[in-house]
Amino acid sequence: MLTPETRLYRERELDLRVDSGGSVRLHHQGRVLKLGPETLSVLDALRSPRTVTELLRFCAPRLTGARSTELLLATASQLVEGGVVRTEPDARFSKGPVYGYDTSYVHQFILNDTIRKPAFVQAVRELVRPDDVVLDLGTGSGILAIAAAQSGARKVYAVEPAGMVHLAEKLAVHNGVADRIEFLQEWSHSLRLPEKATLLTTDIVGNEAMDMLIWETVDDARRRLLTPDARLLPGRLQGLATLVDVPDEAVAAQRIGEDRLRLWQRRYGIDFAPFRDAQQGRSSSFYERPEKVGTWTALSGADPLYEVDLSEPARRLSERRTLTATRAGRANGVVVYFRASLSPSVDFTSSPWEGGPDSHWYSCVWLLPDAVRVRPGDQIDVRFDYAGEGRVDLARAGTADTGKAS
Repeated sequence: MLTPETRLYRERELDLRVDSGGSVRLHHQGRVLKLGPETLSVLDALRSPRTVTELLRFCAPRLTGARSTELLLATASQLVEGGVVRTEPDARFSKGPVYGYDTSYVHQFILNDTIRKPAFVQAVRELVRPDDVVLDLGTGSGILAIAAAQSGARKVYAVEPAGMVHLAEKLAVHNGVADRIEFLQEWSHSLRLPEKATLLTTDIVGNEAMDMLIWETVDDARRRLLTPDARLLPGRLQGLATLVDVPDEAVAAQRIGEDRLRLWQRRYGIDFAPFRDAQQGRSSSFYERPEKVGTWTALSGADPLYEVDLSEPARRLSERRTLTATRAGRANGVVVYFRASLSPSVDFTSSPWEGGPDSHWYSCVWLLPDAVRVRPGDQIDVRFDYAGEGRVDLARAGTADTGKAS
């Protein structure tokens, strides 16, 4: 029996179909629930936990009278009876074979990283002051939020849209700091806080530093949720690039070559040459494990590609940079990585030549349209573009006037 104060929690992974009339068939734990069009409103409202009263308030603009309210509440009850909506949080790892932030696999991968997470935790412990209100975005396991509370923060708001947030809360209780951490299952752009934070911490730094929207996310939080003098962790990101010789087998896995075309021709009796032609003259990117990239031949040093101050408004970037060869070889790719300034004494780099098999980052590799032979001192111009919302492009911009690559 639902009461106005019953708090409702939606299951993490759902499989549903909606017909043209809005009726819903929801597959869950071997059962098929047949529900009305109000189902989508309830599931949308419960992307964050809400009481029944809060559910009605959230859905109020869609309710046209007593009957629509009755149907909404009836649907909520059916979802509870069917196990799709719970009245207690699920403080466990997901048991499904889903690669997401609710799985044990992902958090083992993250916490086993001997470089990244220790650096972030060290920086948190260095930055936190006793009177701080900390906003931790993408809290995941809660590790940075718990470190902030252990370091004396007065209050920590730990924000995570995934269901992992409930297990993180349980971890905080286990470590004796839950009284100072409020866990919020929400996207940060929808977040409202009762007070402004004085320190923002986040580890939503992607394989390419900005592909998880860190700049836009921090910019939004800085405008709405932080004090004017709030500190940021990380504060700055510097993109770096290194010319490399990408091994033939790695290239073959990304590019359609003549051997592949001949194989497909024999196998299917179809000429796939237009597939090869479609990639001509274009750079393309892929992610590779850093311990593998670290074995490739580096043909240049760590040349600067871009710099981002996260205290500044998010914007588009277009940078033309010159990569200078330091050794002879075949240059057919560029590895893009970053250095993050976390605190006055802590920097972190995702360079594959400084990481290893424990890194939970992948390295971002851009294949150049054509391989070139370079000698020490030869230069290759590249153009880096950040179009916003995580969209990154790198392309060759021709050779510089001095030290022409050949």
